[in-house]
Amino acid sequence: MAKTGSGGKGQPDYGWRFQGKIVRLCEDRSVQMDESSHLMERALRQMSMEYFALDRCLQCGICTEGCPHTKLETNARFSPRSFIQKARLGLLDLSGEDLWLCTQCGQCKLICPYEIPFLDVMISLRSLVVEQGAGYVPASIKGVLSSLSSAGNPWKEDQSQRGEWHADRDRSGNTSGRQDAVMLFVGCLPSYDKRAQKIARAAAELLQRAGVAFDILGEAEVCCGESALRAGDQGTFERLKAINTRNLAKWGAKRIYTLSPHCYDVMKNRYDGLETGGCQVYPFVILLHELISKGALPVRNGVHKRVAYHDPCLFSKHHSIITEPREVLRNIPGIELVEMEHSGEKSFCCGGGGGGVWRDTARGERLAEIRLEEALKTGADILATACPYCLAMLEESARGEERYQDLKVMDLCELLREGVFS
Repeated sequence: MAKTGSGGKGQPDYGWRFQGKIVRLCEDRSVQMDESSHLMERALRQMSMEYFALDRCLQCGICTEGCPHTKLETNARFSPRSFIQKARLGLLDLSGEDLWLCTQCGQCKLICPYEIPFLDVMISLRSLVVEQGAGYVPASIKGVLSSLSSAGNPWKEDQSQRGEWHADRDRSGNTSGRQDAVMLFVGCLPSYDKRAQKIARAAAELLQRAGVAFDILGEAEVCCGESALRAGDQGTFERLKAINTRNLAKWGAKRIYTLSPHCYDVMKNRYDGLETGGCQVYPFVILLHELISKGALPVRNGVHKRVAYHDPCLFSKHHSIITEPREVLRNIPGIELVEMEHSGEKSFCCGGGGGGVWRDTARGERLAEIRLEEALKTGADILATACPYCLAMLEESARGEERYQDLKVMDLCELLREGVFS
């Protein structure tokens, strides 16, 4: 996909150095490669001291064999093996796209026999580019990082509107200060995006039906910072983290449930201040599973559909949350649960992680298209997931394509709501 920047529509953007000025490719690359090589050498020295990652890699190629990009029939394919080799030799071109193709799904980490911390290396290199200006950053990523830094969300939306999705609902179940109350951390997409707001509303209705006292931070909530972290903007991530940690502490939250696996992952692993304050973070799907298991959320209405469940990478590959979502679906009368070619820990990435949800990827180069084809092969009526990013990526790739017109993409909360409410 062509890169455009501040030079105007259709003009190539080769990063911060040229400020949108049109430069011949050969001249551009020679200048950038000299500077990039110097910065790369310094970065690799720092990383090798901490990880010994590049020295441990024996170039066996198992990571590339398992990478979802190998399924793409396009030149835009990403190869972890090749990436590490280029980085080790100081030949990685920071002015190119390679650094931004990885979705950080974690498949390479799962199958690498030498335990190369590839995801940590990727974040460190992106940080070098983003925070020190050492290379190319896609315009869409730049825009998101700027919005996160200045507005606390990816679109510079009004912070006072963050909780408006819930303003017209019955808030009788919301009680801050109660010992048994839980905090629902909504996230950016379910807060602002019209489609994803249906997930948040379904979640709130399910909690109210189960009699669970809950609250939301509303305008006091900002982005969890996961997108900033995985894009390499450590400074913005730390600021967002500090705001959320402070406001959650003011509320007195002891149990936080996130609607997004991305929020869960970063708050579980990077929000060290939460656990210090005696607060625990869980995915919302775990709460649904608990409520159904103890009979607090009766599911009586039949949903007579064949359903294929798409495992979000951060659930299946990073946190082994595989069984619970399926058990929730199996408790909905009438559902026939089917499995796709890649499922569970070997689930196929939708392409939304690692900042992929913010990149403009052309048709034919989208991982979500491969996933949709897998769903079609099962004969499923519904492709269900438990991640707002996955929902957005799959729906966007299915939109306007006749062969997907009979396949509906839904969030697990929406499906469960149909089973609970008549």
